[in-house]
Amino acid sequence: MKIGASMLATEDRTIEESLEYFDTNKYIDYVEILHDYPYRGLNEDKDLIEIINSYDLKYTIHSPFIDLNIASLNPAMADFSVEEIKRSIDLANILDSDIVVVHPGTIGYNGRGKEEIIYKISEDHLKVIGDYAKDSGVDACIENLPNIPDFMFMDVNQLNDTLLKLELPMTLDIGHAHTNGFTPEEIYFDSIKHIHVHDNPGDDDTHLALGEGSFDVNGFFDVFMQNNYDGIYMLELNSIDSIEKSLEFMKNIGII
Repeated sequence: MKIGASMLATEDRTIEESLEYFDTNKYIDYVEILHDYPYRGLNEDKDLIEIINSYDLKYTIHSPFIDLNIASLNPAMADFSVEEIKRSIDLANILDSDIVVVHPGTIGYNGRGKEEIIYKISEDHLKVIGDYAKDSGVDACIENLPNIPDFMFMDVNQLNDTLLKLELPMTLDIGHAHTNGFTPEEIYFDSIKHIHVHDNPGDDDTHLALGEGSFDVNGFFDVFMQNNYDGIYMLELNSIDSIEKSLEFMKNIGII
């Protein structure tokens, strides 16, 4: 089983302290770097790249989403957002990573009533991003979003249909799926190449440790192991304590 953890859990630490923790955790082989503040300039920071590469870890990249929107009705903003995601694909190449997580956009206040247009904008830009990623030898894995007003592709079926059309892979976020009422049996798709793993009470995207919410985590692992999913299970949690609790949960159910 390939297990990773997001640097979301170590935002209060330096990157060296974060990677030292991950490197000494015997269960974690992968780290997801948030290519957003304060690491947006990582592409050009050769010293920091050297530090990252000095650890016995493999990396995935979460492309930036703060203040960005590839589905914006403002073409300048949408195009800028696409270029920022391309920088994450470039970073993946620098770090010898083949997975970049991409958010598909938001509707925005001025987009209500224009959803059909906005979904078309998102789809067009996902194709641009996907083509750039393929040319770079990277998988741009598009993520389903949580049940938050104006977020797009909350329905994993809708996202899967779009990705099949675009021939792009999915990042399945099981916590996001849970906030939209999906069960483990309803969220397996062959398009999934990357998974964000966390729990929540079902009505809020709280990124809790496994077993601390109401998602059927045991059922999720059963479904994906039975279907021979061989990608990374990326723990996307808010603290190191939640990582440790989640790993203990996984040990207790006998999967690690």
